[in-house]
Amino acid sequence: MKLLLVALLVAVAAAQSSFRLPAPYTYSCRNSKCIKEERSGSREIRSMASCQLTCGRYGALWPQPTGDVQLGSQTVAFSPKNIQVTKMAATNPKVTQMLEDAVNHFTRNLHFIHPHYPKEKKTPVLYDEEYQRDEEPSVDAYEVFERVRLRSEQIAEESIFQQQQEQRLPYSTINEKTRKYLKYSPFLRKRSTPTAENHNLNIDITVTSPEDQLTLETDESYTLVLQTARSETTATIVATTYYGARHGLESLSQLIAYDDSNNALQIVNNAKIHDEPQFKYRGLMLDTGRNFYPKQDIMQLMDAMSQNKMNYFHWHISDSASFPMYSSRRPEMAYYGAYSPEEVYYPEDITEIVNYAKLRGIKVIPELNGPAHTNAGWQWSEKEGLGKLVLCTDNNKPWFEVGKEPPSGQVNPINPQLYSVLEELYRDMMDYFDPEMVHMGGDDVSFKCWQNSEEIKEYLAANGREAVSQEFFELWNTYQQNAYSKLREASGPYRSVTPIIHASSYALNYADKDSYIVQLNMDANDEEMTKYINQGFKVIFSNQDVLRLDCIGNNFYGEKAESCKREIPTWRSFYDNSPLDMLENLGVSNARSDQLRSGQADPIKEQVLGGEATLWSFDTDANGFQAKAWPRVSALAERLWTDPISNHGEDTSAKRINIHRKRMVDLGVRVDPIQPQYCMQDESACYSKEQYLARSASLTANPENPVHHHQQQQHS
Repeated sequence: MKLLLVALLVAVAAAQSSFRLPAPYTYSCRNSKCIKEERSGSREIRSMASCQLTCGRYGALWPQPTGDVQLGSQTVAFSPKNIQVTKMAATNPKVTQMLEDAVNHFTRNLHFIHPHYPKEKKTPVLYDEEYQRDEEPSVDAYEVFERVRLRSEQIAEESIFQQQQEQRLPYSTINEKTRKYLKYSPFLRKRSTPTAENHNLNIDITVTSPEDQLTLETDESYTLVLQTARSETTATIVATTYYGARHGLESLSQLIAYDDSNNALQIVNNAKIHDEPQFKYRGLMLDTGRNFYPKQDIMQLMDAMSQNKMNYFHWHISDSASFPMYSSRRPEMAYYGAYSPEEVYYPEDITEIVNYAKLRGIKVIPELNGPAHTNAGWQWSEKEGLGKLVLCTDNNKPWFEVGKEPPSGQVNPINPQLYSVLEELYRDMMDYFDPEMVHMGGDDVSFKCWQNSEEIKEYLAANGREAVSQEFFELWNTYQQNAYSKLREASGPYRSVTPIIHASSYALNYADKDSYIVQLNMDANDEEMTKYINQGFKVIFSNQDVLRLDCIGNNFYGEKAESCKREIPTWRSFYDNSPLDMLENLGVSNARSDQLRSGQADPIKEQVLGGEATLWSFDTDANGFQAKAWPRVSALAERLWTDPISNHGEDTSAKRINIHRKRMVDLGVRVDPIQPQYCMQDESACYSKEQYLARSASLTANPENPVHHHQQQQHS
């Protein structure tokens, strides 16, 4: 009889012009798992997404917080139309302006998670201004842009100061940029239930430091408290810096989910989170030299990184294949080096990306590689009487005879004119990026190039030196010392810029540990890693056996491409890629010590800055790079933020990354799934054998463990 009634209701609904099946299931949390059950007339309807918010110690949070986490057992419904900032306390007008942008971005994202929001509209807002790009878009266009930008900042600061003086609260959560998105929001076209429509979400933010720049020493910690009383929920975020407050807003968004039963959002009713990262450097490198990536796609990448609390974007902006960065001082570089006039990053493009990244909590690290990976863009030097600045670019010779990949090319370290040009390019980078660090490359140097170069042969012979490896190391040293000197000159007396170079024989034997940061790109079991630690270098882990995203399906050629492992790294490979565990396995004493958790000084912690995933664009461009990166980089993000110690009995990483992956897709990121959808609807069905046995043993041996007991209390 009951089945007949359901069938009749469905048939009647199907006869209407608009028909949508009702959900036959509800979800309840038991033993930290959301259990799917058939609905009954008296049972509360709870969506899977709503259940996931409060089920388990960490609910739907990613990356897992490092401090105390308390999540309430219930959620309350509200409409994103009812968000207001009731307090925004900051001592620097720039920080206030940044906070307002972050709140607007937060509001925008809440509208995005509605399933009917148009996918094609989930894009970053670009500047409306059209920049004139004539035959010489050079210095004049950039100066005009700079004047406009500085005047805009001045006007904004004056406006914020006036608002603070008049104490006109609450602050609006909608600006012109956000309004462009709201016109597509389904929340505005269809009302929620009366309960949701009448419930307010208040946001209270306090930032105590006037610091507005992100550095390796920036305090990124935050405390987030959620409290619900009657028809209001108040989210209180307290942080030392803007960057901590921004992370707090990111976590707040992860305590919210869409519920289709009432066309509203659900938020955890009460919560408390204290959180801070374990590693200072949580990075991603993108190569835009081999294939060009449009500005909008790079900005979308910044959005995706911010959703994972990643904080450094290493921009490998040029390579031997192309030089797409427009140089105000040397426009010849992009003129000869870009794939086309449309595939150029002009100063205003770079500045816009850098500013957008900053608001997402990300610092951009530009790279000008050398002495290898140079070819495109340098063809003009002989025409202007500067001689050969780059060698081994003769197309009559096969690339493999003079280089490590096509196209070959390497700087001419004995030409003094080279270093004057480098200084000009570095000065442009200082203007565009205002960098904390600059990557100087240093990898894939081919001694075959210098060995076959007539200029180098004549130079060595004239100085009584032989064309042997040791002399080529000295040439490498000549280049690096001069390039480093020009970088220091370009950065000026009031700016401290730290160079990063790839691990190499040069770095190990010549580089100064107090001047350089070294990026470790060898395999995880390579004992050479420990030499950098023992010599006192600060390091970033990018071990190529796991963290190279381009190795997924790579079929290009050359030494770098051929070094890819046959086994494709999974999200779990990235998750288990712990810098401290690698060092411990290589015999570094106390690499993973309790001191890391207690806040005491630890020399290893000071040296190991963090890690970086790398995406070399041999066979990737903007059409497919997101699926290569995510959710693998999400897994690395939790490794570097939380550095969790493995415990398969209570491992919620697969469950939470599934939820986080779905959330990123809702926000417009093309993220590959890690499992079929049914694994979200029945979590225990997809445990590995090891996880299943470990979890069963844990619950049997200790039924009153904190996680188990917490959930039993919630749903008893």
